[in-house]
Formats: sequence, structure tokens, C-alpha cells
Amino acid sequence: MQAIYTQTDKKVELADLSKRIIAFTLDLLLLLSLIGLIDYLTYSSDEQAYLFKPERILDFSLGWLYFAGMEICACQATLGKYLLGLRVTSTTGNRTSFKSATIRYFAKPISVVLVILRFIFGIFPISRRTFHDKLANTMVVTR
Repeated sequence: MQAIYTQTDKKVELADLSKRIIAFTLDLLLLLSLIGLIDYLTYSSDEQAYLFKPERILDFSLGWLYFAGMEICACQATLGKYLLGLRVTSTTGNRTSFKSATIRYFAKPISVVLVILRFIFGIFPISRRTFHDKLANTMVVTR
């Protein structure tokens, strides 16, 4: 008996920037709700120092662990991306590593600035992969 293996060419469709912005907004609303609840329930020794309170380290860590942790889990997406049918993969189509997810998180503000500058100057991106995706060798695809 002879077994024949045929490889199917899965077409990977990169996600639109508009869907990604909506997903990021949903994630940001969730995180800001959690951070607001944490700030309400915790006591700070210095109420005058709004930006330099010790709780900001906790808030920053919560955001980093949320984005990096959710992108490496089995669903490969944060809650906002999952609701919109998006997922984060490596350029080979596999799950991302924690290192890549961390690079994506810390490079995301640079990507936001670049997208805003491109919008202001009328330079629309040729590729759907943003700066932080290229830096971390990842891509956001539709399910």
C-alpha cells in the first residue's frame, strides 16, 4: 500500500490595519479598566505624584504580561484580536515565542508613531506588516 501526502498551500491573509486598530482599542479599554480598578483598590503613599507612583510598575507589567502572554498562548491572540478573528504568528506560521511577543510589545509605540506620521504625510504603507511585526519576525493574520 502506498500513502500519498499532498501539501496544501494555505494562503495567509494579513490583517487590515483598521481591524488591528479596533482590536488594540478593545484591548486598551480592557487594560485601562483593570488598571483603574487596581488604582482604586490600592493605597498609594504619595497621592501627589500621579505618574511616578509605585503602582505604575504594576500597571506597566500588567500590560506587558497581558499582550505578551496572550499572544503566545494557544489562541495566539489578545482578547480584542480574538473577537475580530485575528491571530499573531511567526513569519513561518507557527506560534510566537515569549521573546518575540516581548519585542512586539516594546516596539509597538514606535509603530504607532510611524503609522500616525504616514497618515499625516499621506504615505500609505505598501505592506500590512508594521514596524514592530518586522522587528519581531511576526505577522497578524486573519483566522
